[in-house]
Amino acid sequence: MPPSAVRQCHADNVKQRVSSVVKRAGHTYPGRLISAFGSSHAGNYASAMAFTAFVSMFPLILGLLSIVGLATRTPHATASALAAIVAFFPSNAHAELSSLLTEIQKNSGVLGITGIVGLLWSGSSLFTGMEFSLGVIIGARQRSFLRQRAMALVMTILFIVALVATIGANSLIALPGVIWGFEPLVGLVVWCLFMLAIYRLVPNRTYHAIQLWPGVLIAGTAMEVLTLLWPIYTHFSKGASTYGAIFALVFLLASWLYFLAEFILLGAVANRMHAGEPGARGLLGERAARRVPVAEGSRSGGEVSPTGV
Repeated sequence: MPPSAVRQCHADNVKQRVSSVVKRAGHTYPGRLISAFGSSHAGNYASAMAFTAFVSMFPLILGLLSIVGLATRTPHATASALAAIVAFFPSNAHAELSSLLTEIQKNSGVLGITGIVGLLWSGSSLFTGMEFSLGVIIGARQRSFLRQRAMALVMTILFIVALVATIGANSLIALPGVIWGFEPLVGLVVWCLFMLAIYRLVPNRTYHAIQLWPGVLIAGTAMEVLTLLWPIYTHFSKGASTYGAIFALVFLLASWLYFLAEFILLGAVANRMHAGEPGARGLLGERAARRVPVAEGSRSGGEVSPTGV
């Protein structure tokens, strides 16, 4: 056999083996999940979610600090609240965020009232935008205007309660004698609870809590892993700091929020694959289930089963 024919035969064998491996991988759960996520165009909705979160972030934080300051009147409580808020963001941005928010707090007169108003408005925008993106993925219409705003208000209040719980958890972790490795475990629990609250409460039509475990585990674990590996990402993106500290901060936060939005929607796709069509009411959800077309990768067929099988 001529050498060229031998090479061609070898290349054909390699192609067949690669194609076979790819086909088998596509039938596994991770392969079906990735395929469904890509087909649903969730990345486009993640971009919108990340932009809304970025725009809402500073008014939301300022409002939280204003409420803590007015309620306690103690610098220690405000400092603890600031530390708890900043802890949700990548460690590389902690110093810049703390400095920026401390400077804002010095003008606490008018900004205190403005911050509380901004808290309500930003929380409303953040959670209504999240409701839209999740609804497209799982196939649920948005609430009516009044229900939607009421849901956003309640979620904002729950966010404040979660902040207080986080301050307490951080205080316990900081105690001497805490077992090494306990902090990542607490971080994983916090992220999973955060994802559970989003998936169970934000959409108009959603799933029962017991049905949400695939998305909660996937999204919560992904965010905790991202938090632990974030210093590696920032090491390779140091070029952003060339344009100044503010640009570097914007770049880091925008990237981190985009990953957060991607993982939230990835978990939503997993929930749709596992449980099919949503049948439970979300927070202040409408009683009548109004069906809508869902994202391509989340339809009941192909990669996704209407019964969750």
